[in-house]
Amino acid sequence: MPEQAHRVCSRSYVTYAPDELEQRLQANPFSFLHVIRPDDAVTRALPRTERFHRVRMAFKAFCDRGVMVREERPALYLYEQEARGNTSRGLICGVSTRAYRDGRIKVHEQTLTARENLFAEYLGATGINAEPVLLASPDGTAWEALLDPVLATRPAYSFRTNDQVSHRLWPLTDEQLRRRLQKAFAGIPALYIADGHHRLASSTRLSEERGCTDADPADWCLAYIVPRKQLYIYNFDRAVGDLGGHDEAAFLHALSRAGRLERVSGPFAAHGVIGVRTVGGWHALHLPPADPTLPTADRLDAARLSACVLGPVLGITDLRTDQRVRFTPGTMGTAELDRMVRTGEAAAAFHLYPVSFEELKAVADEGGTMPPKSTYIEPKLRSGMLVYSLEEA
Repeated sequence: MPEQAHRVCSRSYVTYAPDELEQRLQANPFSFLHVIRPDDAVTRALPRTERFHRVRMAFKAFCDRGVMVREERPALYLYEQEARGNTSRGLICGVSTRAYRDGRIKVHEQTLTARENLFAEYLGATGINAEPVLLASPDGTAWEALLDPVLATRPAYSFRTNDQVSHRLWPLTDEQLRRRLQKAFAGIPALYIADGHHRLASSTRLSEERGCTDADPADWCLAYIVPRKQLYIYNFDRAVGDLGGHDEAAFLHALSRAGRLERVSGPFAAHGVIGVRTVGGWHALHLPPADPTLPTADRLDAARLSACVLGPVLGITDLRTDQRVRFTPGTMGTAELDRMVRTGEAAAAFHLYPVSFEELKAVADEGGTMPPKSTYIEPKLRSGMLVYSLEEA
């Protein structure tokens, strides 16, 4: 249903507040939220197996109604997204879980076994993969040039969603083009996960549990591959609820022992320089040079902020569990940090410079792990725009 595409695909359901989610479910019968959160007010109290069964049945109902239609021939997809002036153009396809196991799809984040098990159970019970993993190809590859002629043709789907993001989609059913793309990707040493570590790990776990071969649909995971220059990496800032027992003067004095601290007129950050917002205004904390012998992950500004300030000064040793810390994506801007401190929601805030793709790649190549909330990455993919079935046609 091309004319309804803008009404079907949705943001990840976890980004909706409960009231907003309920409103979307009631107002839009085409929203893919009806598949991933069917009868939300009811299903929240049901056992997990029953919830997953209802997702499966809701997807089948969408297909029966013609909202979702299976392609008549195998297809890859050229997908283009434009948001806030940034354009990302790449390939939506299936990637092999074997490439993940063999290290040809590299990671920079640890996954949690419990979440892997949960998502693997979800995939197995529902039979669908509806949100692509985001992968980036490094410099020196030319696969995207193979798609240039397609851009001169009219897309099958072109629409703009309520968040002012533009979407264009072209199905690619030509076998010769598919073979040329496969040959091009075979020559790339590795792809890098930008977003979706748990989704790919869970697909791999499901494949292993079922003993799948590469002929089985469940041996593959839905992915969106973009050139690294069309991957947009933003910072994740930190805000803390208290100063660890210090008053502001004592807190600033403690910071001055961690690095060179200077008063600045507004927010500023650079590699090795952390912007610090307190009630009294903005400061720039110049951290001492990082030890070049350390792993790349330990030399990132986020890791050094934790090691030099959050831990020793504020007593925050685990960013995953400490309730005093809040994270704000760089897309919200430093005005959000100003607001939080000004209104008392936070006692202080830290503005970090974005991680580069080269740093992300180095961490992955070294087998390292990024500190929690190191990157906020776009493009953000929509659920239900394309659905990959894990079952035979």
